[in-house]
Amino acid sequence: MPIPASSCLSMLLAALASVSMFAACGPAQPGVSSPGLVETLASKSDLVASPEPWDRKSLGGLGASSTGAGTLTQVVYRATDQRSETPGSAQSSRTVAASLDATRLSGPAPLAVQFDATGTTSSLAGQHPFHQVRYSFNFGDERGQTWAISGLPKNVQSGGPLAAHVFDHPGTYQVRVRAADLAGGYSERSVSVEVLDPNVVYAGTKTICVSTVGNFSDCPDGASRVVMVPNSAALNGRRVLLRRGETFGSIEIGHGSQNVQVGAFGTGAKPRVSRVLVGSIRPSSAAFPQDISVMDLHILLNFEQFGTMSRLLLYRNTFDVPTGDFLAAQISLASALAYIVQHHKLAPDQYFQPRELFVVENQLRGSTTLPHINMAGEGSRFVIMGNDMSTAQQHTVRLWRMNKGFIAHNALRGRSSDGTRHALKIHSGGLGAYDDNYGISGSTWASRQIVIANNRLGDATDNNSFTGGAAPENNGPDSRQGLEDVVLENNVFHRGPNTNTEFILMGRRMSSRGNTRADGGVPNINQLGNSYKLLPPDWVGPFFTK
Repeated sequence: MPIPASSCLSMLLAALASVSMFAACGPAQPGVSSPGLVETLASKSDLVASPEPWDRKSLGGLGASSTGAGTLTQVVYRATDQRSETPGSAQSSRTVAASLDATRLSGPAPLAVQFDATGTTSSLAGQHPFHQVRYSFNFGDERGQTWAISGLPKNVQSGGPLAAHVFDHPGTYQVRVRAADLAGGYSERSVSVEVLDPNVVYAGTKTICVSTVGNFSDCPDGASRVVMVPNSAALNGRRVLLRRGETFGSIEIGHGSQNVQVGAFGTGAKPRVSRVLVGSIRPSSAAFPQDISVMDLHILLNFEQFGTMSRLLLYRNTFDVPTGDFLAAQISLASALAYIVQHHKLAPDQYFQPRELFVVENQLRGSTTLPHINMAGEGSRFVIMGNDMSTAQQHTVRLWRMNKGFIAHNALRGRSSDGTRHALKIHSGGLGAYDDNYGISGSTWASRQIVIANNRLGDATDNNSFTGGAAPENNGPDSRQGLEDVVLENNVFHRGPNTNTEFILMGRRMSSRGNTRADGGVPNINQLGNSYKLLPPDWVGPFFTK
């Protein structure tokens, strides 16, 4: 059958996969009035604690403007110091100093925010803050909700120094982290997040209701009412609501689009759409998409984000098992960024690494024939949370590169076409340092600072021998891929008939703690005998276990 032009990138990736096992061929932030630290990212990207509770600092070097789409300006928000003398056995401590950064402080609901305590410091001898300090986050959003997969409350997260939350309702929320050290002391930081009412942000004709049969019951007052999905240009700066129970074609969110929400209105089943495409495979300018939310849809084929973007929320969508089309992945996030940079006219330093990507509470069932992968992608400040994914020709989730990643409360089941794949596979592009500016770090950066927590990994029907891995992709010539500061904690592994290894951890400073097997056995979490031949010795260990 004819293949739509919009699937060309998927075809390219799939073709590459058959040969090389899928070797991967800032803007200004509107609507934020709270004080923050504006960093024009150039030669560094690590988050460094500010000497004052709030600070403004330019790292320079890119000449980025603080206004206008497509610049590389990145906003990082530092928390205020909330060290206190809470009654109890723990005491505020001079040996640990908590840090808390937020990817954003304001925006319309649903608002996805990653919280980062990796800047926490410790003066205890031999204590590594990323691995041995314990972090307890409270998002100030107690509504009694729990994660469907793990059964844990959504309002708190404990363990590693990264966490994330989606604020569904307008209001002001006080988010707090407590960092507790090995000596029993603690330090706290907090930050305030303002969630805006989308009915106000997208008042009047900034909201477009779409019903093919002209049924606009429950459409917000004053909204535009149309019978066809608007073209991509008309979506910019708008909320588009599709009538539940109806079927639509493709949703295309064009290059340069900002502040777009696509969702549902009315009652009944989720609106059915054939696919959702964001951005362009041939970007004409550095005005990459930002602040895009796609939620509550039933997607028949795939979601594809071309190239790069910032601030994506893919939320509560259901994906069909695709048929009759050749896809690289049901969810593809910048998987072909390196190819796009190499083959199109923008200079590499006009691109930034994909960042602030949130994939939350989606349901995917793939096929051992199509697509190749449930989800594939790369990026920084990358959150995969509360999803249920299973069955793929290759890996269920494959991440080419990940910086500051949080993977939690998911069910990732690993049945594949040949029984040699993973439910979760994370590797990297090399041993290089990460930088938001693609012109500096390219695609050769190592994956860093990743927390994998409270997931259900594997299933009784899985046919693979390895359930997951955070390691170089293989032991051969592609194995010079670094990973560092990875925490694998409190996951429950479910064995299939062929399972012999639950998880492979290979890199430097890797932690495994609190992981269990559903059948009561001891999970086999290992380093394959340190056999990655091209990995330098200083990229192997230490391994922290408990």
